[in-house]
Amino acid sequence: MNKKKLLFPLIAFIIPVLIRVIPEVLMGPYVVGFDTMGYYVPTTLLWLNGSVNLWSFIAIAPLLYTLTASFTWISGQLILVLKILSPILLGLLGLSLYVYAKRGLGFTSKRSLLSALLGTLYFVALRVSWDALREECALIFLFIALTLLTLNLKSDKDSLKRYLFYSFAVTAVVLSNQVVAVLMLGILLFTAIHSSLRKKFSTVAKLVIFTLPAVLLFFTMLFLTNNIPEYRLIFGFPSTNDGWLALFGYSSYQDMLTSELGFILYCFLPLFPISLLAWKKFNNFQMRSWVVLILFVVFIPMVSPSALRLVMLLTYPLAFYATEGLNKLKSFNSKRIKGKLYRLGLIYLASSTILLGAGFILMSPANPFIYFRPGVNGYIYDIPTSMLQNTISIEDCRDTEIALNWLHNNMNGSSILLTHRVFYGWGLSIFDRNQVKLYEYGNPVDAAISSTAQGYNAVYLIWWVNGKGWNGQPTLPSSFNESYVSGKIAIYLYTAK
Repeated sequence: MNKKKLLFPLIAFIIPVLIRVIPEVLMGPYVVGFDTMGYYVPTTLLWLNGSVNLWSFIAIAPLLYTLTASFTWISGQLILVLKILSPILLGLLGLSLYVYAKRGLGFTSKRSLLSALLGTLYFVALRVSWDALREECALIFLFIALTLLTLNLKSDKDSLKRYLFYSFAVTAVVLSNQVVAVLMLGILLFTAIHSSLRKKFSTVAKLVIFTLPAVLLFFTMLFLTNNIPEYRLIFGFPSTNDGWLALFGYSSYQDMLTSELGFILYCFLPLFPISLLAWKKFNNFQMRSWVVLILFVVFIPMVSPSALRLVMLLTYPLAFYATEGLNKLKSFNSKRIKGKLYRLGLIYLASSTILLGAGFILMSPANPFIYFRPGVNGYIYDIPTSMLQNTISIEDCRDTEIALNWLHNNMNGSSILLTHRVFYGWGLSIFDRNQVKLYEYGNPVDAAISSTAQGYNAVYLIWWVNGKGWNGQPTLPSSFNESYVSGKIAIYLYTAK
């Protein structure tokens, strides 16, 4: 009996792990995910070299970085740590989804397993697991917190142990990721208001008391983020001076709403036919609050990937709605069709999830699956063409390594390497931090002029060969001249004009 009880949660953990391992294996020695290479690698390396103080440690939501830095310090293999950690996080998310569905929503074991698999293997969930490891970590603790919250709300007897675990879980969410923390605090606020209207004041008091440490920590972090340059959450419309905003900004409020509506349809249209069947029947207050909060955020003029990243978090409540909608197909009165409708619905969900997921995992950026090709996919800065890339395509990884090793062997102490965010993690993996200067998404000429004024005799830059560049910059200004080329990757030397 105990073995049967363990079987379904074990599957909810193992299958996502095995699926997420596939792109890591296909990428060989290179890590998967833009933020993984663009942010997690450099931040971990800088932390290990002492470039962190108490205030920046707290402000940046340090839980995942603490794990990566600790495991790297023990093993000495940062890339290996990230390649192992990414599948494990997706497996733990699958397990937490299963437990919430089973204990929090009262689903059967089979329905809980289906929810967990949809919530980890649907292509948007795979995209989250591609590089949003901090969000994943926060989501794991969020579903633990929601499970404990639901059990607390349903229980007639107080459980101090359960409330303490709940308090630890919500605090862990705040320590993991600010975006998910905002979502969580919104759900908890709605829950407190809902309980107050039902005159459950004792429940509200306990909820407030045991959530208070997480709330205080969140506002402390929010206060400290003003001094942390890595944290960017910008409201308004794009400035022509910022390449980062040019990638993610909108020309008008109407343009923003149109884009975000299109993004919702692009991401979730395959789930809508089944999940909308359960909109009235599945009346879980926390999941409805989750959906309402995210749809509310759509109307806020936010120039940041965070807006669309929040939209991607609709994946998880929709996984429960789709499971409930599929179950509703069993309730049709006609004996002739109800079994067929359920089987057809199950086949549709399974085939669409497998087809899109396999296309996302297995096809390369050079030859993506049709659903993710530019033209069909109008959101390639949010939903990449393939999982087989990090800040650069799998086809360019080896050439980037070769080019940087060449530069490492030919660069003297009075030289410096300029890097866009795309190549920052790559540069820090080979050079000392004082040999690499990050110019983020700005103008490389400005960074080169500044470096020359600081006394550097040679200013180098790594980018694609002219005409092949990503991130809205196919070519470099003419003041950068190729010094070395490997494949489509080149090392450029700045010449003042």
